[in-house]
Amino acid sequence: MNYGQPHGVLLFFAKGRNWPREDRKACLAAQKEFYHQLQQQGKVLQTGQQIHEECLFVSLSISSDAELCAILANDPAIRAEISQVIHAVPFTS
Repeated sequence: MNYGQPHGVLLFFAKGRNWPREDRKACLAAQKEFYHQLQQQGKVLQTGQQIHEECLFVSLSISSDAELCAILANDPAIRAEISQVIHAVPFTS
C-alpha cells in the first residue's frame, strides 16, 4: 500500500503524559469538537468512545500521511499531551 495516496486510517487514543491535568475534560471536549468539525468536512468517517476508557477512536479518510500528520498536529488534546495515539491502522475501502 502506498501511504502517500488517499486511504483511511483508524486512530486509537490513550491517556497522555498530562492526563492528570485539571483541564483534562475541557481538552477532551475540544478534541471531540475538533473531530466533529472534520466530520463536517468529510474527513472523519466515524468516532466513538473506547469501552472502559475516556479516550476516542476515530476513523479518518485522508489524502496522504502528510495530511494525517497535519491533523494530529492540530488535535487540541494531543497538543496538550492529554491524549496520545497508541495505534494508527491504515486501510483501503
